[in-house]
This record gives sequence, structure tokens and C-alpha cells, in this order.
Amino acid sequence: MDIRKISKINYLICSGRSGEPKTMAEKLAISERMLYHFLSFMKTELNAPIKYDKSKKRYFYSRAGKLGLTWEDEIAE
Repeated sequence: MDIRKISKINYLICSGRSGEPKTMAEKLAISERMLYHFLSFMKTELNAPIKYDKSKKRYFYSRAGKLGLTWEDEIAE
């Protein structure tokens, strides 16, 4: 999985600019099928609560929170 694509998917979802799957895939310069692979990975491995709103034609997160994709150092005691 390309972390840059996951980060961009997260940005598009958070900003409400994901659009329909075909449009989102075009924004990411990937196939629609590859987009579904990324979304599935994010849902299963990263526990991202991604849903699709058919009336608004966009993806959204169904719960408040944030996707953490950065390294956090442990604090030594």
C-alpha cells in the first residue's frame, strides 16, 4: 500500500471532496478497482469507519476521529 495514496484518500474524505468512486480514482491517478483495494485496506487494517453517501455521492467517516499515519516516539520513563 502506498502511504501517499492513503494520505490523499484521507484528505479527500475529510475535506468532503472525494466525489464518486470514478472521480476519486481519477484524482488519485489510479484505477477504480485499485481505489476499492485502498478503501478496503483502510477499513480492515486501519479501522477507518469509511461509508459512502449515495445522495451526496461522496465518502465520509461515520464516526469522529482522525487517521494517524505518523510515527510517535515512546516517552521513556
